Amino acid sequence: MIRYLGAALCVAAATSPTSAAIVINPVPTPIAPGKTVRLDFFTRAPVSRFPVTDGFYTRIQSLQSSPGVSGRKFITDTRGLISVVGPDGISRPWLDIKSVLPGFSNVTNTSQTGLMSLAFHPNFAGDKNQPGYGVFYTVDTSTPTGTATLSGKGAAIDHDNVIHEFRVTDPTAAIPTVQPAREVLRVGQPLSDHGAGTIAFNPSATPDSPDYGKLYIGFGDGGGIGDPYANAQDQRSPFGKILRIDPARGANGEAYTIPSDNPNAGSTTALGEVWASGLRNPQHFSWDKNTGQMLISDIGQSQLEEVNVGKAGANYGWPLREGTFARGANWWDGNVYDTPANPGTFADPVAQFDHEEIVRSGQFNGVAVSGAFAYAGSAIPELNGMVVLSELVSGRLFYYDPRETIGLSTATLYELGLNFEGSDTTLFDLAGNPYARGRVDLRLGTDTAGELYLLTKFNGDIFRLSSLGAVPEPATWAMMILGFGAVGGAMRRRRLKVSYA
Repeated sequence: MIRYLGAALCVAAATSPTSAAIVINPVPTPIAPGKTVRLDFFTRAPVSRFPVTDGFYTRIQSLQSSPGVSGRKFITDTRGLISVVGPDGISRPWLDIKSVLPGFSNVTNTSQTGLMSLAFHPNFAGDKNQPGYGVFYTVDTSTPTGTATLSGKGAAIDHDNVIHEFRVTDPTAAIPTVQPAREVLRVGQPLSDHGAGTIAFNPSATPDSPDYGKLYIGFGDGGGIGDPYANAQDQRSPFGKILRIDPARGANGEAYTIPSDNPNAGSTTALGEVWASGLRNPQHFSWDKNTGQMLISDIGQSQLEEVNVGKAGANYGWPLREGTFARGANWWDGNVYDTPANPGTFADPVAQFDHEEIVRSGQFNGVAVSGAFAYAGSAIPELNGMVVLSELVSGRLFYYDPRETIGLSTATLYELGLNFEGSDTTLFDLAGNPYARGRVDLRLGTDTAGELYLLTKFNGDIFRLSSLGAVPEPATWAMMILGFGAVGGAMRRRRLKVSYA
């Protein structure tokens, strides 16, 4: 039963059907324990050396494989470093974009600026005679230049978000030979947060598909509380949106082109680049290999974290709605209300959880959904077809079965338990940041086989999920023997705390 704020509000709701009542606990049923999987140490990202000025040894943001090259996984760090993990399980620097982008800057040195995402063209290591060979893209930030291609509403520009195109001569080389970067798109942002997130190509799109080679770009609402500049619902603004472009040069030399099947293509009153809108901070999205659906994890403000199914032309309601609930008329109002109902013009999330689920222990400061992946690997048969969600601050994992959501307003979530070296554990205990009340800063990653990886941003430890009965892969054993396992890492971090203090 939903609880309302104060007896007066309860009476008002009962006596006046048109009155909106504040919803205190939007999802009152706690998430129940579910399946347990095994946690194996995979690798550690290259660690920043002394001095650690912001309390983080790394700022790792993503892990992915490149198409056409087996056995390699790429890790991005918001400070500009791209690392590669080979078959031996050891991560090594691959490219530091600071060395090739003179204008690169993580501006305010926050977790929402710097190198935010990396996307390999689907033909990156494919046919040398076809477009996209050796090409990859980044979205990164720089100080404002006054030359932005797009901008939203706001009093000033805090920083620019830039899509860069890189080309390497040999995609399989251990150390790439990189040609000068080309600027594809520059977006001026009014505030320091809620900017660029994931960029990606649809991995299911075949060369004969109109979606092949089209780059999707996630943008938050431009920053602040409650979308103060009203960007997310403005079709003329790139913020609070998923954009979709063809990043290759146009026939007339354009830096990029707008796909003709975009919802706003050809419009004179809306940005043709806009593919979906009404999002607050969609730092991550992925595709379900089983259904082909895009899954967008959108970070909420005060009450709810949500997962949405990406659809062309969809409007997810922010800031008018948060999750499946209405919001207040004032942009600073963090409350959600029981009315008005969704008029049918907004796409409701397929899954959501409220902040009380995370903060009820009083242990964590902040809540944010940091990823949603439909599991498509073979190492965890019991998760086949399940969608796994990560919560950034506490490091908790949830999952749901999309096949069981028919007829439900939102999916039923279960907590994914973790077992490390034979003992049940949590990422808070294994990899929490001692300088930030145990904050884990968890991200999810995946490889071409569909296996899942957990990235702990503070210390750079990366774990791989597998079934409880599985045998660790050779690289995992080698790392443990060499002393790079999570337990050894924790012991080293205790020493680092002293030497880096």
